[in-house]
This record gives sequence, structure tokens and C-alpha cells, in this order.
Amino acid sequence: MPAHILQVAYYRPLQELRAETLRGAGYQVTSVSGNNEAMGLNAAVVAAADLVLVGFSAEHSIRSAIVHWFKLHYPNTPVVVLQFNDWERFAEADVATVSEDPAIWLAEIASTLRFKA
Repeated sequence: MPAHILQVAYYRPLQELRAETLRGAGYQVTSVSGNNEAMGLNAAVVAAADLVLVGFSAEHSIRSAIVHWFKLHYPNTPVVVLQFNDWERFAEADVATVSEDPAIWLAEIASTLRFKA
């Protein structure tokens, strides 16, 4: 059974592109737009996710808030954050990685999922 990625995105075209890229890499994907949709998901949907991927098209404080929320409510679910700049820090995220190259963030996702297993 493929790993299930819950994607929190902030810009629809990138949300769709990332979902397509993730599916192409063999993952099952659930995508939501923004923090409110993510926090409003049914708990069973979130609990079924093997990993949360947070997009980069929002202010740092907005993305930090959703990382904090996931780590508070689902501490065993790894969170990977796509960075807009390399200086961005997300202390509670399991991984923060450069957003520009899908090969890089896909490798980080695969590594994080292997570590979780």
C-alpha cells in the first residue's frame, strides 16, 4: 500500500503540481488549501496520513503555525516543510527542505518515511 501524504498548500497551481508529482512518485495524496482547511479535516483523515507536507506559498508565521498544530495534535506524524528561502527555520518540523527542486523534496520525503518505518 502506498504511503499517504497530506499536503497543505497555499497556492492552487503549485498544490496541483505537487500532488501530481507525488502521485507520479507512487504516493497517495490528500491536498488541502491553507491552515483552516487542514485543521478542519476529519481526525481520521489526518491520522491516516503517513506524512504531512507543508507548501511554501505563505508567510513563515502561517506555515510555522500549521507545523506547530500538527506536532501538537499528531506528534508521531512527520512534517516536511518546503522552504521559500534557505534561511527559514521550522524548529518543530521533522525536515525543512528547498522547494525549488522536486527531486530534492521527494528524496527528503522518502528518507523521512523510511526513518519512520
